[in-house]
Amino acid sequence: MIKMLQKLKQNIKQIPDWQAKKYLLAFSGGIDSVVLANALKQLGVRFALAHCNFKLRGAESDADQAFVEKFAKANQIPLYINVCDLSQTEKNIQIAARNARYQWFDSLLEQQQFDYLLTAHHLDDSLETFFINLLRATGLKGLLGIRDHHKILRPLQNITRQEILEFARQHGLIWREDSSNASDKYRRNFIRHHIIPKLVELQPDFHQSFYKTLVYLKQNQAVIDDWFENVKNEVINEYSGISKLDIKAFDTVKQQDLFLFHWLSSYGFTDMKAVKQLLKTQTGKEIFSRTHRLTKHGDYLLLQKIEKPDNQVWFLSEHISEISEPIHLKREIIDRNQIDESVIKSAKSNEIYIDYDLVDFPLSLRKWQAGDYFYPLGMKGKKKVSDYFKDIKLTPAEKKKNWLLCNRNDIVWVVGKRMDKRYKITEKTEKILHLQLVKFRNLK
Repeated sequence: MIKMLQKLKQNIKQIPDWQAKKYLLAFSGGIDSVVLANALKQLGVRFALAHCNFKLRGAESDADQAFVEKFAKANQIPLYINVCDLSQTEKNIQIAARNARYQWFDSLLEQQQFDYLLTAHHLDDSLETFFINLLRATGLKGLLGIRDHHKILRPLQNITRQEILEFARQHGLIWREDSSNASDKYRRNFIRHHIIPKLVELQPDFHQSFYKTLVYLKQNQAVIDDWFENVKNEVINEYSGISKLDIKAFDTVKQQDLFLFHWLSSYGFTDMKAVKQLLKTQTGKEIFSRTHRLTKHGDYLLLQKIEKPDNQVWFLSEHISEISEPIHLKREIIDRNQIDESVIKSAKSNEIYIDYDLVDFPLSLRKWQAGDYFYPLGMKGKKKVSDYFKDIKLTPAEKKKNWLLCNRNDIVWVVGKRMDKRYKITEKTEKILHLQLVKFRNLK
């Protein structure tokens, strides 16, 4: 009992000026959070409790909340409660609950000016996570289990479940028991009830050995993180939400599989063999995770988030001089005799001058579609938009970002690229429509 309290105090004292800090404790009412709250109170730590009721276990969830309220009142500890019914969610319940929980914690930290969030995760939690992720082949980061965050601290991380139980019994503490903890149908519970006891039976100080190994692994991970950042700065550029790997520069990198896994696993790519094959394949080939795409484009490998299809059409009215969505466009109408020919000829790619009398408002803005074509100014005949994009060497991701300004069914302007020659200024032009893309950025 004393040993556990000493460990906890040593962990807390590692926080600079720890006694002056304000803490928020994630409090479920289970044995781990009850013990941590009791121990923090003994150490004179200033903290409040935060409890989430997601209604996932019906009356049992409400009973948890009632227990938490009674505990806070009896111990004179400030309490925050978030009631949010997730029982009918169609998403993964555990992920939905975790996301909702930590979003609420983040808002409390900011609104109530807490310095840190404390959670009651302990050494056995890390041990169970180690084996779960070992089965999933998640790599070294996964094996490290639950890691600290700059605003989230886990002061029980080197304390075992048995030490927590002994502390609770010695102090006569009461807690809530989640009925699902008894079921072996959950992988974590099976590891807890059957695997870890066997390892402790083989080696009584197994927890201490594991913690030492965990410390060494974290040190190794820190070295790998530094190495990865150094190599990343040499071979990857970031622009417009796209990560661009220079394949020629990457050829000189040692431990390529490790680098690729470190870079891509968090985006859902785990088959490094498929990734390495993509490096050697032809331009335009892609592989996908649930959230991202990897595209081979010339001497580069491009990583980008998959965006939902944008089929929305936007309109530019004759009486509106400026729009900010979906792109920032300005327009003006100019008399032909009020503008010099040299100004028109020197127009940049982010602006066009067209014959006002040839268009019918409202003009429309939309994304390109298969089969779209136009008559590019300065070229002969018509051209498919897809072929034009290929000619100017746009990547698939860059193609999806482009907008078309249309007059009825005609494409007037591939915005920021090239206008249609059917709308150019001629000797018969009396009024000119000047359109300008503001804050233009060439994606070529």
